[in-house]
Amino acid sequence: MITEYKIACEGVGKKVIYHLNDSHLTEYDARSTEEERESALKRTESWERVRADFARCYGEPYGDRQKQPPAKHFENLLAEAEKGDALVIAGDMMDYVSPANLRFCDKALGGFKKPFLAVCGNHEKAEEIPADSLLAAMREPVQTLDLGDLLIIGLDNSRRLVTREQNEELERLLSGGKKAVVVMHVPIMCPANEERLRQNGQYFQFNYDSCPRENLDCIEIIKSHEKDIAAVLAGHLHYLNAANLTKDLFQFVASQAIVGNMNRYVIGDYDEIR
Repeated sequence: MITEYKIACEGVGKKVIYHLNDSHLTEYDARSTEEERESALKRTESWERVRADFARCYGEPYGDRQKQPPAKHFENLLAEAEKGDALVIAGDMMDYVSPANLRFCDKALGGFKKPFLAVCGNHEKAEEIPADSLLAAMREPVQTLDLGDLLIIGLDNSRRLVTREQNEELERLLSGGKKAVVVMHVPIMCPANEERLRQNGQYFQFNYDSCPRENLDCIEIIKSHEKDIAAVLAGHLHYLNAANLTKDLFQFVASQAIVGNMNRYVIGDYDEIR
């Protein structure tokens, strides 16, 4: 299921950006230990129930097509995303960091022919990603993908925390005069989605009650740069969500990629995308 949004952004040549999150890969292979294999099988079985529960709870499709293995969905989504200009992965690509999951991701993304940026989700620990992996950039608290007249900024808020240093770097990047897309895992709660996110619980909120001051500062930086940001992209919820952070700035959450869902954004000057 591909959900498309068109985003008018003055001064940006037409770009097609694909966005997936929550693939929750649980792979094993011929090089896996028996312990790793058993863990993968156990987690795969658990997710077969959980992903169905999420879909049914939020009124999204769940039939034979959605029941395909997570790895098959991931490969299919990458093939679709090659039609665009770039791919962003907003966390929980892997259900946990393991040698087999890393080998699978390195191979799949190693064959991906377009630029991509991936941030950590709460199921991934940055320090567990090897420095020599294709995914090594996920170790960085802030990362960027430069598409010329559009800058994609990846912010690691996977622990529902950010640091003062991350905020300073975000402010610097957003003040650089280039339009940006901000990518994070845990979504921002705002009036347009507050009722739903409060029902989900604080685990699904970046600005949860009693969150650190740095989280609120981060949100204020984003809001103060609403004219510089085309969109904020997040994950974690396992259902499709779009909400106004400000009058002119939307946050988009793609539904769970573990059943084959992904968002597509057509971004650019109004005349180019209408």
